[in-house]
This record gives sequence, C-alpha cells and structure tokens, in this order.
Amino acid sequence: MISLRPPADVEGLLREQQAVPLSYAEVGATRGELPAGYRVDRRTDAIGRGDDAFEQASRALLTWQMHEGAGVRVTPHETAREGLTVALVVRAMGLYTISACRVVYVIDEPDRRGFAYGTLRDHPVQGEERFVVSRAPDGEVTSELLAFSRPSSLLFKLGAPVTRRTQFAIGAAYVEALRRSVSRS
Repeated sequence: MISLRPPADVEGLLREQQAVPLSYAEVGATRGELPAGYRVDRRTDAIGRGDDAFEQASRALLTWQMHEGAGVRVTPHETAREGLTVALVVRAMGLYTISACRVVYVIDEPDRRGFAYGTLRDHPVQGEERFVVSRAPDGEVTSELLAFSRPSSLLFKLGAPVTRRTQFAIGAAYVEALRRSVSRS
C-alpha cells in the first residue's frame, strides 16, 4: 500500500496478513541455490571486530534495530523468530509504503546469526531477503544481505527503477545502522 501519509492502522494490516501465504513459491531459497527469474542482490560489508562487536550487531539485527536505524518502522517490535509476521513502513520520495513480510527461518550458530523473511501480498516485490552477521576466526565481523526479488505488479514493474534505487539505499542504510550499533559497544 502506498500513501502520502503515515499509515494509521498498521495493526489492522498485521491482522489481515497473519493467514496470508507468502507471495512466492521458492520459500527458503536464500539458504542455497537461488531461483531463476528474479533479480539477485548481494552485499557483504565489514562492520567491526571482536566478540563485543559480533554480539552487539547480532542483537541489533535480531531485534530490528538495524531496520529502525535505517528508517524502516517495524511492527511488532519482537525478536525475529520463524513465523513472525511484521509490517514494514518505509518513506521514500515523499510517499509511505507499508508492506508485510514473514520470517521464514532464523540462523543461530556460534559465529553466524540472522534471519530471512519473505514477502506477503501487497508488498512492492515478491521474494526473500536474508540478513546475516558473521564473525571470522580473526575476529572480523561482517554483515551479509542476500535477496532475490521481482516486481509484484504492473505498477511496480513500471516503477522498477525507483523501487531498485530504494532497495539499494535501504541496503546501504542497514549496513550503516549495524556499524553504528557496533561503534556504541
């Protein structure tokens, strides 16, 4: 949904979206081989060094601080868990976009944490995005964003250049939000 004003009924959207299936068939594909027919975005960035940096970045990622720090409002503000449906509110070019996603899996390994979410009906794109924070043996902490997506409707196909610019800008803002969370630790 696109609006000139901030959405008033985010909770209502969430209630509607609870039973809605994911809007794409390749659920969980960010774990392995990516499906054909989608654009793939991938970026890996160094965000810090050491155990404290890893813990702080993991916490910022899993509690949506990364999203919030990038200007994406997330409701509800619960720790990411498989099956959690969230509403995302983004403001770009003077317009508000509200969309819903569902966490499809969580990664909780000693040196790797994160999650992936998939799009639901009315999202500007169809697909999945994975967010991971990793700690290398030398202590370097990195963030990895991996997504496959395609426009969800004719309207968003026509607006694909704007949607793509917004996706890249938000991806960069996610990385900067993680870097800020690490620098405060």
